[in-house]
Amino acid sequence: MLHGWQGENPKKPGAPHNVRLYSIASTRYGDFFDGKTASLCVRRAVYYDPETGKEDPSKNGICSNFLCNSKPGDKIQITGPSGKIMLLPEDDPNATHIMIATGTGVAPFRGYLRRMFMESVPAYKFGGLAWLFLGVANTDSLLYDDEFSKYLKDYPDNFRYNRALSREQKNKSGGKMYVQDKIEEYSDEIFKLLDNGAHIYFCGLKGMMPGIQDTLKKVAEQRGESWEEKLSQLKKNKQWHVEVY
Repeated sequence: MLHGWQGENPKKPGAPHNVRLYSIASTRYGDFFDGKTASLCVRRAVYYDPETGKEDPSKNGICSNFLCNSKPGDKIQITGPSGKIMLLPEDDPNATHIMIATGTGVAPFRGYLRRMFMESVPAYKFGGLAWLFLGVANTDSLLYDDEFSKYLKDYPDNFRYNRALSREQKNKSGGKMYVQDKIEEYSDEIFKLLDNGAHIYFCGLKGMMPGIQDTLKKVAEQRGESWEEKLSQLKKNKQWHVEVY
């Protein structure tokens, strides 16, 4: 996770803006395999006035718009990285990793998958299963879809990829298809994998977690299990990884 800020904080004259946190979307080697670059997945935060329907630039996201407006060669002040929740555990190269993302929350998983399938490093030869669930509004909002689709073609035994497109797909009740609906669809397999030691990761807006937790609780109860006990065990075993914002 990378910290970043730029410019003066209007609430504290003379002080910089508060730190903004961004998940790193590349591996330690960077997209150019030079060890000197890092990639971020940034979406502009734009505010539309609900009454007029017009954009109000005074309420636009400061850091996201600054980064999106920056040009090659611009200098940006950063610090970090920080946090260890979303570091890929590499002690078992044949482990199962279930990754659940909404929107730009796909960033760390893009780094994991490059590490698993794109980089050839002697220290880590992935032979397990990586299973990505990505929830976005529509096909146009899919991020890194070309990369993920290529892994699917090249590594069909080691990679699975499920998309939940809320504005284009319906769930079994006829409502919008969210990422938790996909989790429910594959819940038998997911729970079996977790029982066998799989890691599960969640990254995206914090509003994603209540719906997912409710779904997992419902599935656990249908299976005659206590979700509270199961969750406590997953955390104890370091199988449960959450980074939300």
